[in-house]
Amino acid sequence: MIVLAATAFTVSANATDKKGLKGFSGGMMVHSGYLSGCDNPYNYNASGATFGIGGVAKLHLTDHFRAGFEGYFSNMGLKKNIKDGSFNKVFWTGILADFYWKKGKFIPYAGATLGGGMETAFYMFEGDKHDWLPETSAVYNKKPFFAIDPFVGVEYAVGKALHLTLKADWLLAINKDGLNRPMGPRIYFGFIFAH
Repeated sequence: MIVLAATAFTVSANATDKKGLKGFSGGMMVHSGYLSGCDNPYNYNASGATFGIGGVAKLHLTDHFRAGFEGYFSNMGLKKNIKDGSFNKVFWTGILADFYWKKGKFIPYAGATLGGGMETAFYMFEGDKHDWLPETSAVYNKKPFFAIDPFVGVEYAVGKALHLTLKADWLLAINKDGLNRPMGPRIYFGFIFAH
């Protein structure tokens, strides 16, 4: 894995030199947020804190424009008016573009990601997740969606190659029934390696 990563880094660096790109960056982020909304025929409003992890990679095409891709997993455990063990999980990925500005060590940016994902919901209205018995009042549902994810953020250059990033977004998941819920803001924090 380390050899592959080093090779990819070298190839990308050579591509940057030969094709006139301004650079590239990428890293991992963890996130948390609060989601709310009803997306089921049982009139159950799924709400709560969500936590997740993912990553991003960007090519710096000009001094103010970057493009790349990102992907994340996000999980919201549910307990309010429902049995412990219920959850709402979301995975999404896509291509992104953002505009950025350098202000000393700070690099504010704003952009959006277009792509797709999958929502998985498990709602257990009665029962016990510890008893190994069939649950007769539980629902499992999985559905794909088209993703539009606007975001704003700021990077802080700790050094030439290492940045810290703080980002906020609002994922708009669109499926065949319209705008998917639950939804809400997420806050991301992570490490970005830049060249």
